[in-house]
Amino acid sequence: MTAAPDTGDGIGGLILDTSALVTAARGSLHMQALFSLSHARVIPLLAPATCVADAAAGLHPHGREALTAILRFPLVTLAALDEHQATGSGILRSAHSPAGTTEGHVAYLAAARRWPVITADPGPLRRLYPDIEIETLP
Repeated sequence: MTAAPDTGDGIGGLILDTSALVTAARGSLHMQALFSLSHARVIPLLAPATCVADAAAGLHPHGREALTAILRFPLVTLAALDEHQATGSGILRSAHSPAGTTEGHVAYLAAARRWPVITADPGPLRRLYPDIEIETLP
């Protein structure tokens, strides 16, 4: 697990994609270690709203309860898909069709913040943003 890069404002963080959120909600030891490290080093974690929606759709009720608990973790921030992000991710997706809204949102946030993404499937993100920094889940 790598430390988050400095984005120039002194604050770095990590972006949790759908697979990271699902893996965490299912009790992954790797994700538990990531949350411990985040807490110890005060590393912000960003959960894109599109990823939260997709994760909730793919989890059973117990997993959705765990997802809710994860989103309440003090260092986790929900990244809403606001007008600016929706437009930016749409433009990014238009150049790399076909691409989903969720992947576009994650890639856009990674490009804008220069934060690594925690994911089990880096392929779609790399197609949208080749310079994306990825930490692949085991």
